[in-house]
Amino acid sequence: MLFLDALERCLARLAANGRGRQTIAAYRADLMLYGRFVAKRLHLALDDLLLEDCAALGIEVYLKELREVRRNAPATLARRLASLRALYAATWREAGLGSDPASGVRYPLGARRSVRALDIQSARSLVRAATLDSRTPLRDALMLVLMLGNGLSLAELVRLESRDVDVVQCRITVRGRRGRPRSVPVSHATAQLLTWHLASQGAGPLWCNRRGERLSPRGVQYVCQRASQRARVGGRVSAQALRATARRLMRRAGATPGTLRALLGVDSAV
Repeated sequence: MLFLDALERCLARLAANGRGRQTIAAYRADLMLYGRFVAKRLHLALDDLLLEDCAALGIEVYLKELREVRRNAPATLARRLASLRALYAATWREAGLGSDPASGVRYPLGARRSVRALDIQSARSLVRAATLDSRTPLRDALMLVLMLGNGLSLAELVRLESRDVDVVQCRITVRGRRGRPRSVPVSHATAQLLTWHLASQGAGPLWCNRRGERLSPRGVQYVCQRASQRARVGGRVSAQALRATARRLMRRAGATPGTLRALLGVDSAV
């Protein structure tokens, strides 16, 4: 199988699984870098490169190049290894390879960093701080509450529409990166705050910026960072940290792994 054909099959599979355009573009760039490296090493034109040639050279040779010559950071190495795993997982059988050459390759040390979760007092201080000197105190506090109390991810939060909120049933419908909807319960107090927010927001995106456009992920992260500075919780607090905090609070409240998977929309509650 030609390498370029394998690349397109991999990207098509990612698109079918609901990956966004930016994610697919990043995978394409990483895989093209890999293909050019192997083609240059084997003195072949990229158009003539076979996936079998890439597998025969070995992935470790490419990773060594990234690590020792290009000086890629562990996180960059991990991302590029993830693209290779996706490539071979989608094509190794069809290409006639005996096995998946990327499945046994370990991620580099330091690539995966644990996200720091907040304690309950810091979480409360963060929500209070979000309302200080803000033109949209209700919006900012609500976003933090949904991430802290309900474990919404950044992607799920920014995709919320006004029609996704059911204040009568105290539930919201969220959609993750792959577009799969799930129903998340909210407290009566949160439902009341959402009622007030909807009264001023109207139809369309649930969170808007000053221009009335959908709030971007960067805008949400800015709200988190500004609140963390005012609350003086130490360091910058990201949306990922709030989701990690929600996971820990749910565990302490006695949530079972199955309940956590359902509430957070993840495959594993570890």
